[in-house]
Amino acid sequence: MGKSGQINRVNWIMGALLLSMFLSSLDQTIVTTALPTIVEKLGGLDMISWVFTIYMLASTAIMPIVGKLSDMYGRKRFYLIGLLLFLGGSALCGASTTMEQLIIFRGIQGIGAGFLMPITFTLIFGLMPQDKAGRFQALFMGVFALSSVVGPTLGSVITTHFSWRWNFYINLPLGIVSFVILSLALFEQKREEKKYIDYLGSILLVISTISILLALKMGGVDYSWSSKQIIGLFALGAVSIIFFFITEMKVNEPILPLGLFKNRVIAASSLVTFIQGVVMFGALLYIPIFVQGGLGGDISDAGNAVTPMMFSVMIGASISSFTMTRLSWRANMLASMIIAGAGLFFMTGMSLEANKWMMRLDMVVIGAGIGILMPITQTAVTVSAEERYQGIATSTVAFFRSIGGVFGTAIMAALVNRHMESAIQSGAPKLGIPIEKLEMFTNPQVLLRAGGQIPGQVLTMLKNALGDSIHLGFWFLVGAAVFGLLAALFAGSARFDAAAYKKKQAAQQDSAQAPH
Repeated sequence: MGKSGQINRVNWIMGALLLSMFLSSLDQTIVTTALPTIVEKLGGLDMISWVFTIYMLASTAIMPIVGKLSDMYGRKRFYLIGLLLFLGGSALCGASTTMEQLIIFRGIQGIGAGFLMPITFTLIFGLMPQDKAGRFQALFMGVFALSSVVGPTLGSVITTHFSWRWNFYINLPLGIVSFVILSLALFEQKREEKKYIDYLGSILLVISTISILLALKMGGVDYSWSSKQIIGLFALGAVSIIFFFITEMKVNEPILPLGLFKNRVIAASSLVTFIQGVVMFGALLYIPIFVQGGLGGDISDAGNAVTPMMFSVMIGASISSFTMTRLSWRANMLASMIIAGAGLFFMTGMSLEANKWMMRLDMVVIGAGIGILMPITQTAVTVSAEERYQGIATSTVAFFRSIGGVFGTAIMAALVNRHMESAIQSGAPKLGIPIEKLEMFTNPQVLLRAGGQIPGQVLTMLKNALGDSIHLGFWFLVGAAVFGLLAALFAGSARFDAAAYKKKQAAQQDSAQAPH
């Protein structure tokens, strides 16, 4: 194949990867605005949260396993399997006739999405020349951010003018195009070495991940943190993790090689990525609540508040494609944490009377800090790992970001709700209102829905309590950013070695270009 033909093939592959990545990340947001209609048609209001929870659990738990298996058996087959699972799940979701069916099929979708994320970035580094890999990383991260912005709006348009089912069916024609292109254009060399699959480690990893994530998602919402259900889930997760580590130290080919984390860059990147998940998802959850409940904005204002943040994530990712070749991994991570931390710090003192444009400017600062880190950690981990471990190493980045997101939102929710409870207990007697009548408003979502039905004096007290509570939550995020700074320092002075990577990549491309 000539040079121009090779470039054309790679461009087609990159376009197909972008398309499938956009669909899998879009599916986490596009359903949001369709949920009221879905509940109206299918019922099952009490199970509505599981439409999101099952997708998150399935995709997160499967990521490390798929990353490792793709190292062993090749990227192409697992990417195409994941894409088929995602498309099949989409078709089944669109055809669902009950909420139970929808939840099960969303789980299938989530498993498929868990295949796509880690393998995508490994493929980029195997195909793209060194001077373009960073730019494509930034482009893919931009697609991730863009899907978060357009998802709710697109879901609203589809639900209003077509049917809620098309929020799922829309994946099919675009996903099939991506599947066909990758089937024809993506080549890789068959691997003949003997394979050892760590079945026990895989099972223990899935059990521990799902148990802990479920406990974090349901704690303080469906069950109290001290309930036997939540304590039981945490205990199951802890025991599973202990046996997982024991297993991984004994098997010949562990599903998650613990030796990876002896590398300072990989260990620091994993910790900082975890913090990134805490910061990003915590801000995305509580900025809209602060705008709508504290500043008196409507739902449209709340949505617009986070749009600048996600667009600035794309800008930050673009900036990092240049800084990664000029600064050490540590310097890039420190810059990210400092910028995001500064934006979070401003949020801790944001007045309820603040101009909404000040809020949006702050979101730009937070988003830029988050965006800088996204390609940096992905690239740092990929180039720091041995070629035979690149799939599992890359998968850990998305894995830790997702875990951090669940952990951060759970802790922040607990802090906000607890502070709201304390504020109501001290404020209600001053207004001559029994505390029992206001207990329901410890949940900010209840306050937002009932705001127009609450007497003015009481509403003012509740809004002030909500603002103070969210300020406290953002102090938690500031603390997380400080921890991220410390973790970044651990990365050492290593940096992107263009010459060494180019040599390493040339050897990989020679084998990747060989057809089956």
